[in-house]
Amino acid sequence: CSSRCQDVVSIRLYTTQHINVAEGIIVFRINTVPKTPSFFMFRPYIHIVRPLGSLKNQYSQKLHYIPFCLKAKSFRRKSFGNNPAQITTWLIREVTSNRKSDNMGPSLLSTNGPLDAASTEDIAREAFSRVISPCIIHVNLDSVAHNVRLLKRMAGPNTELMGVVKGGAYGSGILPVVGVLKDEGCTHFAVATVGEGVYLRKHAITEKITTLGNLVSCEIPAVLQYQLMPSVGWINCFSTYNKDQLMYPDGTRLHVNINIDTGMSRFGVQPEDLPELINNLENLQVGIHSIYTHLQSSITEKDENQKQVDIYLKAIEPYKNRGIKFHVSATTGCVQNLCTDLDYIRPGGAITGLSSCSDRESASRFAEYGFRPAFSVIARPAFFKQLPAGRFVGYDGTYETRGEEWLANITTGWSDGLSRKLSNTGAVKRLLTGEKCPIVGRVSMDSIIIKLPEAPNQDELFKVITDDFDDETSAVGIGRMLGAAVYEVPGNWSTRLPRVYSHGGKVTQICQALEYTN
Repeated sequence: CSSRCQDVVSIRLYTTQHINVAEGIIVFRINTVPKTPSFFMFRPYIHIVRPLGSLKNQYSQKLHYIPFCLKAKSFRRKSFGNNPAQITTWLIREVTSNRKSDNMGPSLLSTNGPLDAASTEDIAREAFSRVISPCIIHVNLDSVAHNVRLLKRMAGPNTELMGVVKGGAYGSGILPVVGVLKDEGCTHFAVATVGEGVYLRKHAITEKITTLGNLVSCEIPAVLQYQLMPSVGWINCFSTYNKDQLMYPDGTRLHVNINIDTGMSRFGVQPEDLPELINNLENLQVGIHSIYTHLQSSITEKDENQKQVDIYLKAIEPYKNRGIKFHVSATTGCVQNLCTDLDYIRPGGAITGLSSCSDRESASRFAEYGFRPAFSVIARPAFFKQLPAGRFVGYDGTYETRGEEWLANITTGWSDGLSRKLSNTGAVKRLLTGEKCPIVGRVSMDSIIIKLPEAPNQDELFKVITDDFDDETSAVGIGRMLGAAVYEVPGNWSTRLPRVYSHGGKVTQICQALEYTN
């Protein structure tokens, strides 16, 4: 690798703001496409690792080049001769820029980049000093902010971002994620249920709140009391109400969102029945905030989603000049650039860096665009031992040691959210080396056993779920292995593990075991 590294004269990367990079960042510039090793992709790109040291297997995301330079005021060459790859690096002491790019591509590098192993370790060790558990859920709110900015760049100039935070923001925590969205200028949130909307109102969220599930009559009193905007696909839910009852406490009229079924066959009015529904709502003097639809097909099936878009655009044509908002693009639509110039984009999982599909092509596209998963699970071994050959491990003895093997116990299991289907198939990742350690034996209710290449340090850290797109240890990789939705992987975790939130590279909030509610 060292023969391919050249003097750093300019470093090209994406930015939307003035960058000040702290001393200690190491920048690799690879100007040719090597034949090996496999982790070098197909284009020239930059690796960034922080801080100095612990380089092995810490290769960060691929970035694309644009005509934009950062000037290094002082730097020095440093070669790590003990590293197996013999990587030559440059230590940048001060990097500044006051120029913006005119040609922004799919990747975005913000000042708070993805955490490297050493920074993750610092956050984890601080967290472990403050929690009552050897295993934590970590949510990197810097990644959430980065993803929001990335999504905004995908939208049209007059398009707002409606932040979908249902299911506890897809497992990452609804209130912390809403806080980041508000900081990034989001003024409209969407949830699945009226109960989630009420929860936000009770926690002082005053912005617009849309509920995406089809409204049921028993929910109407709460919708009115907490000034929510529900979704409707028929008039039946209002059968016992008259127009004088459909008022918010401030005296304004109830407003709803109409969902059109363009092919999902779940909620929504049929396109041909839309005029009748609108007429019935107007008779009740119910305001129509928006008309929307939801796309059915995956990231790799744009043509199928385009068919739904065509049906939708035809259905809404008569209502375009009536002050009604329109939106189509959830996470998949944003990545496919479908209807991203309407009044809203409506991403959900992408806000926390989750691909909407688990297939490798979709995950690769997400990684290439620069999304950063925010959710990870980090653990310290509670116990480890060396066993001889012929020992059976875990319930039902489904794994047998083949020789002298080091095994460690990690205190998280299916009660927390780690699928039992990962028994003898899953793996966890050693934080500093990046080595994968297979899960051996059954995933128990409260723990797993992993096989190590050698004795670990007692305070060594492991990632049970990684905040990347790894084939075996990330949410998308595990989802693929299990034949499950990507969103299930973080979404299924319970409140038993402490939750740690970081922002600006520091721990900002800790919820102890069972204290976290959503």
